[in-house]
Amino acid sequence: MAMREIVAWVMVALFGVVGAICLVSILDAGFAAPPQEAAIVAAGIAVVGVVVLEVALAIFFPRQSGAPPDERERLIVARAGHWAGLAFLFGALPALGHYVANGNGNIMFNVILLSLFVSGVAEYGSQVILFRR
Repeated sequence: MAMREIVAWVMVALFGVVGAICLVSILDAGFAAPPQEAAIVAAGIAVVGVVVLEVALAIFFPRQSGAPPDERERLIVARAGHWAGLAFLFGALPALGHYVANGNGNIMFNVILLSLFVSGVAEYGSQVILFRR
């Protein structure tokens, strides 16, 4: 398995688990509730997890972590990024529209936060699928 595919697997797991924790926290309080502390902590855990992963990759794969992606990997990353952008767009635009119509920033915040986790899973999940093709 290539190093970038390993990264994609780990990131899918990270964004999936942390996003699920965030979703449960938001659902327990309701979408109209103010941002939950657990959701904010989950976002912080995701950021720290990404940094720890990058450091671990630099330690365990020193040559490969600094190497530029080849042609196939560049296309895979570009296509997966496009799909992730669309996934985020499908969550963020309705949240923004709801805010314009109803003025509830709590719902907008919660939906956009969840959209970030969904787009992360979509990006790295599609990378896994495209690397396996």
